[in-house]
Amino acid sequence: MSQSKYFKNKIKLSNNLSTTTVTKVKSENTEVLDQSKTQSRTKRVRKLQHIKLETTDDGDNDSIIPDNFFPMYNKIKEMRKLITTPVDLIGCVKIPALLFLITKRFQNGISDEISIDQIPNYFEELKLIENNKSNIDKFWRFQLLVTLLFSSQTKDEINYQVMQNLHLNYLIKGYKNGLSIESILNTSYNELDQMIFKIGFHSRKANYLIETSKILHENFNDDIPNNINDLIILKGIGYKMGHLILQGAWNETVGISVDTHMVRLCNMFNWLPKNEKNPDNVRKLLEIMLINHKDLWMEINPVLVGFGQTVCTPIGRRCDICWLSKIDEFNDVKCPAIDKKLLLRINRGVENIENRKIRGDLQKLVTYRQRKVN
Repeated sequence: MSQSKYFKNKIKLSNNLSTTTVTKVKSENTEVLDQSKTQSRTKRVRKLQHIKLETTDDGDNDSIIPDNFFPMYNKIKEMRKLITTPVDLIGCVKIPALLFLITKRFQNGISDEISIDQIPNYFEELKLIENNKSNIDKFWRFQLLVTLLFSSQTKDEINYQVMQNLHLNYLIKGYKNGLSIESILNTSYNELDQMIFKIGFHSRKANYLIETSKILHENFNDDIPNNINDLIILKGIGYKMGHLILQGAWNETVGISVDTHMVRLCNMFNWLPKNEKNPDNVRKLLEIMLINHKDLWMEINPVLVGFGQTVCTPIGRRCDICWLSKIDEFNDVKCPAIDKKLLLRINRGVENIENRKIRGDLQKLVTYRQRKVN
């Protein structure tokens, strides 16, 4: 009886040990699985690879410029002269002059907004405002920084509307210069977030703007930095925005500003040594490629952005009116990314492009092409 009891207890003890061992193994396996899941998740996180580029020892980098770059770029510049695009009217660099005009009108008792359609009526006045360098003060520079901060993931049309409403709101509240560091610092996060809700990632940008305003007030005497290293430290400001700020606020061109249109077009036109999606890498490649052509560093952004907004759009490209669509007596270079199916459908009369939504004014380009053909 005692022997049977002994064996029963031993078996029970053994079972307990086995259960403990199994539980421990399961626990360890679970930890291993959890770790592997975590590692696999970490591996799936998208990381943009940044490249490091250097100029050649002799400083001659013209040899790396693609053969089709200057022929295509110069032809695009010719077309751009006949096109009015959003970036020409309400691009970020244009916003401070428009806000200056709105302030001037407000001081004369006019608090109405200026619609995009009305802007061409003020071209001469806006040109005078932009050419008067004394107008580019710390308020102008801050407004340029703000509109660039708002611009990411936001169309120019929405950006302009939000900037104009924000500026008028502060003018009505009694701030002499409208949108300024002072007015932002006196605005709560919730109120600011509500005023800019139409732009992409508005909540995040409201937080960035308040934090940036504090830094500028405390560390930069209510002004913005005049060098790229201090600018890119500010939240929401990268190289693209930083270089545009330096160009528009301090008349300094130390790099090329690259946006999504430029990334897309440079890849489509085979201007890069490989397919590159990272805007910062595209910037580096273009700067190396054009190291001996720094006169293009400032102009290449509006030239390509405007072309990408109106003619060579992400969806529904207008190859039918683009001069690069065929080689003829007026054109000696051909785009490597022509939408041949579109041209075929148009020739067959089965493609209706009249109802396509267009950003900007292409009429001069269309009539010029027709006049050349006729």
